[in-house]
Amino acid sequence: MSTIKRGRVLRDTSAGEGLVFVDGNQHAFRLEGVWKSEYAPKVNMGVDAEFDEHGQLVALRSVSASGAAGEQAAQAFGVAQESAKRLAAELQSKGLPVFQQYAQRIGYPVLAALAALIVGWFFLSAVSVDLGFMGKNSVTFWQALKFLNSGGMAAMGGGSAGIYGLLCIAALLAVLLPQVWPNPRARLGLAAPLALMLLVLLVAYSKMPDVPQGAEEFAAEFRKAVSLGLGAYLAFAAAIYLAWKGIKAARSP
Repeated sequence: MSTIKRGRVLRDTSAGEGLVFVDGNQHAFRLEGVWKSEYAPKVNMGVDAEFDEHGQLVALRSVSASGAAGEQAAQAFGVAQESAKRLAAELQSKGLPVFQQYAQRIGYPVLAALAALIVGWFFLSAVSVDLGFMGKNSVTFWQALKFLNSGGMAAMGGGSAGIYGLLCIAALLAVLLPQVWPNPRARLGLAAPLALMLLVLLVAYSKMPDVPQGAEEFAAEFRKAVSLGLGAYLAFAAAIYLAWKGIKAARSP
């Protein structure tokens, strides 16, 4: 019976045998016969390694960026929720029960989702572009807002997020709106982060230039080089949860 374990490529096969790291061990492999994916292995690529009943490596398959990032997002979301609970308990033990009262009033899951949203928007990569020998560039969601506002690469070096930045801060504050406005409609504020992310996607899509005739192949290759990062998956997961929580609460009597 074969077993499948998650691993990572340490050395590609461009100059001989490749090397993959699985469960603390290194395994050599050749492209022929072992590699089962469409694209050639690259250094640091996540893979599923299949071993036979004797522990011999028999197959390697690349893990899609979406699958790997999705798993990491789920793990990070769970860690954020547990961290919120631990922080509240620690503050209570130090004589700050007021914080825990507010945390319980808002809800630990909502606080965890809000924390995950902030991390996903401001600290983790949202979009990455693999430029081959030129390296891999990535931007956070906040940097992407600067790019949309300025419409140029200068935004990456500074610049302002403009109206998109104001909407971003407003969306974060809207999550806490039910705490200061008892109206049931205020609970819909929890859906503001998801609405903002969908709006940004729509605006970004509308600003994409038309592909010139004859450049379809180049455009297709460029699309392959673009991938969503962990920040996007984490933020989307948190935003969807908050929206679901807010809509469900708004519909409750």
